[in-house]
Amino acid sequence: MNLIALLMMVAAVTPSATQDDNVEWSGISHLTSYDRAPKCPLGGETFAVQIRTFNNDLSGMTVWTDDGSGLVSAGGVRIGTRGPYDIWEAQVPATGNNALTYYFELIDGTDSDYYGKAGMSDNVPVGNEFGIDYTNLTHAPYGATVHPGGGTVFRVWAPGATTAHVRGEFNAWGLGDPMTRVGEDFIRFVPTADANEQYKYFFNPGNNWRTASRSRSINSGDNNNSRIIDPATYPWGDAGFRTPPFEEMVIYELHVGSFVGRNDGGSSPPKYREVVDLHIDHLVALGVNVVELLPVTEFPWDFSAGYNPISAWSPEWIWGSPDDLRYLIDQLHQNGIAVLIDIVWNHFSGSDNFLWQYDGTQHYFDDPVVDTPWGAQADFDSPQVRDYYVESAHYWFEEFHIDGFRMDATDFMNMDGSPQSGAGWTLMRRFNDELDNRWIDKISIAEQLPDDSFVTRPTSAGGAGFDSQWHDRFTDDVRAAIFSSAFGDPSMAGVRSVILGSGTNLEFTKAVNYIETHDEAWPSSGGQRLVRTIDTSVPHDDFFAQSRTKLGHALVMFSPGIPMFLMGCEFLEDSPFGAAAPGVPEDERLDWTHATTYSAYLQFFQDMIALRRTISSLRSDSPVRVSHINESGNVLGIHRWTSDGDDLIIVASFNNSDFTDYQVGFPSGGTWNEILNSQADVYGGSGLGNGGSVTTTAGPLDGFDQSGFVTVPASSVIVFQKAEPGPNPGPAVPTASPRGLLVMAVAMTAGAVVMSRRRLVRGVVGA
Repeated sequence: MNLIALLMMVAAVTPSATQDDNVEWSGISHLTSYDRAPKCPLGGETFAVQIRTFNNDLSGMTVWTDDGSGLVSAGGVRIGTRGPYDIWEAQVPATGNNALTYYFELIDGTDSDYYGKAGMSDNVPVGNEFGIDYTNLTHAPYGATVHPGGGTVFRVWAPGATTAHVRGEFNAWGLGDPMTRVGEDFIRFVPTADANEQYKYFFNPGNNWRTASRSRSINSGDNNNSRIIDPATYPWGDAGFRTPPFEEMVIYELHVGSFVGRNDGGSSPPKYREVVDLHIDHLVALGVNVVELLPVTEFPWDFSAGYNPISAWSPEWIWGSPDDLRYLIDQLHQNGIAVLIDIVWNHFSGSDNFLWQYDGTQHYFDDPVVDTPWGAQADFDSPQVRDYYVESAHYWFEEFHIDGFRMDATDFMNMDGSPQSGAGWTLMRRFNDELDNRWIDKISIAEQLPDDSFVTRPTSAGGAGFDSQWHDRFTDDVRAAIFSSAFGDPSMAGVRSVILGSGTNLEFTKAVNYIETHDEAWPSSGGQRLVRTIDTSVPHDDFFAQSRTKLGHALVMFSPGIPMFLMGCEFLEDSPFGAAAPGVPEDERLDWTHATTYSAYLQFFQDMIALRRTISSLRSDSPVRVSHINESGNVLGIHRWTSDGDDLIIVASFNNSDFTDYQVGFPSGGTWNEILNSQADVYGGSGLGNGGSVTTTAGPLDGFDQSGFVTVPASSVIVFQKAEPGPNPGPAVPTASPRGLLVMAVAMTAGAVVMSRRRLVRGVVGA
């Protein structure tokens, strides 16, 4: 099988549907927490219900309701789209009775199927209808749900409590609103409770005050009080935005708590709004199309990288309100930039953990305790705890319009089980299955250290189902080569191997490549900025610090896989990341004067990213062959191409000396333009290059019929593009990277091994 055929089989493609007398069962969803309006109907009132299907699949939809008086139909209409999904809506009539049920009939021409609580079926879902209970309000979402007619419905899971009250500003923090116990839950509609008012739950026995478990906002400045939030009031302006295809993503890792504030007029602590108000122009000019926010959920104290959460729901208050975070995301979307958030489900903070013995008994965490290296693991065996986490993912999609997740330390989601088994593994599989059903255009990325192909294997084949994972082996082998190049002994075979990927489910879009993230730059984990390691003397910006970091980032950008880099890499930031960094306030990790001081270096990043995003052969899923390898000279040649002749030859040199008249193979004869040279004058380099182009003049080399003589500067990367592209099927030799075609990986250097291990012994604020 050739590579193109292989890619066609395994590439993640957004499904398309047609009206073909066959309802497509995948992609159909109705989340009761979000697909009803009002979300919690009261007093027999009429309400709208929605269902989501793939674009263009249905020809019609009907909702069937029964309030005890017999079935009534309500015709549905398609009211709009959200990405690859159509949204259908019907209005359920008002009733004078205390309860009703409903289900959906979905129609594609002559085919009618049905959707109820258990999902799709060929027949009417008798006994699996959705229910509305106007007396006990058991259809209310968990949390605090604002009703558009006034008041708020509160619902909390507290199986160990005998009584519960909701106490807040709306009742002078008194006992006037006892909650009704329904099963293991307590529910109460408070007609005087309005948006933005503070509240807490009060459980007995024990006179136990607790922050709401699913609080949308926590006021850490006032006893961790919860705040009622109405997400419907934010005026979104991103209706035209679409998440970029995975193969086109370029990810920028950003920490809100230290992105602004140093030489840019920003606040201390920084604010969500300042990220875009001060620096949206920088991000747009840089050219990235994805920003990955380090964790933004509530944590103790006023500074953290976010890896010590106390909530999976509430945005960190010190940086602003939930609407301020929505504004950040909205503005990025309006400027063509997707937003991922980093989620930490493997542990909670050891301090300020209000879920610990939440109602006086232990329900959210394993008992006896199961510890990760950073805190106690949640009780993933509990269905309610699993719901807490998975439903939070839908919350971030629905209420914050995010475009995907990076899940922290997936290897520590399963401390009480073995790999590929146990409750944590089951939870990750459910998480990804639900994303693939309702959010197939959004991405899920695992921080899996060490690499594990099962994590990105589809759930249908027994895997965890993540769309991609951090490619740890790429990081270690490329960094090892960069450091070894100082002594003239980098492993080109090791670099070649990781460029090709690490086997099935660890290549192309399944792999996120990087050489520097917050982990690598974190002093408390034994790391520091790459430029400081290469040039230990202040100001950490000598020729080799600039040259080798440009080379490393270029390999990230031009290899198959999704490229990613940490904020500040683009302008040679040398301040360490994290709370333990000496000499710089914790919330001032980026020196924005560097954007001017190192403007030539920044220009290299801008041009490199522009090539990555505009040349189709550089997409994450485009073919690759390491066509040239010179172990003694420390030089690689990389061929990227597409079937329509969009050919590139990328020459990467880890050598500390310049080469002239260096022979490299080319796929075809003629002129090849030098479209990027990391040592060009404009990038602050040595200025040595090829005058804009080279012409093939020599015979066969590197598996090609043509070759040419080029100048290769020290510690450089040069990109050559065919001057007149034409049809080219690519070389006949195998180019995919299944395990049998990869060269054997060279052993990790001691430094690379330390890099991998230190990620597992992170400081109190996590990584």
